[in-house]
Amino acid sequence: MNSDRQPLAIFDRVIAPLLGAIAGILLFCLMLLTCIDVIGRYFFNTPVTGGFELTEMMLAALIFFGLPLVTIRNEHVMVDLLDPVTPDWLLRIQHVISCIVCAVATGYLAWRLWLRAVNMAAAGETTAQLKLPIPYLTFTMSVLMGVTALALLVLACRRPVRQTASQV
Repeated sequence: MNSDRQPLAIFDRVIAPLLGAIAGILLFCLMLLTCIDVIGRYFFNTPVTGGFELTEMMLAALIFFGLPLVTIRNEHVMVDLLDPVTPDWLLRIQHVISCIVCAVATGYLAWRLWLRAVNMAAAGETTAQLKLPIPYLTFTMSVLMGVTALALLVLACRRPVRQTASQV
């Protein structure tokens, strides 16, 4: 599908590659940390200090950086049992309604995450071992949930894509 012909193609040209690059870097760092931790633990009897905390934080960041990327590419797991028999006009209405409902739900989650991050910042919450501040990660997660909500609104402006047996 040519992304230049899609409404609001800036998501495809700028935001998706940026999110993909950050997610790739996070995945590489997660892999590197795991390798160093395993080698240190089993060969030198010295695991990476705070490795578990770093793994948790990088995994959370990876998930939330990937969520808008998967959303804008419309690559979520879908059950499309009725797609082959659904008329185009009804598929379009279903697509718009589902995108808007999901955008509202995702926007609500972004708002709740933001409030949680504010409370964490006020309490001065940090990780147990490395004392890394947790609110920064939570604010980032909130912003990325907001980007996901925007991506869902962008999808609502686009034509729905019918899944065929060859695309599965």
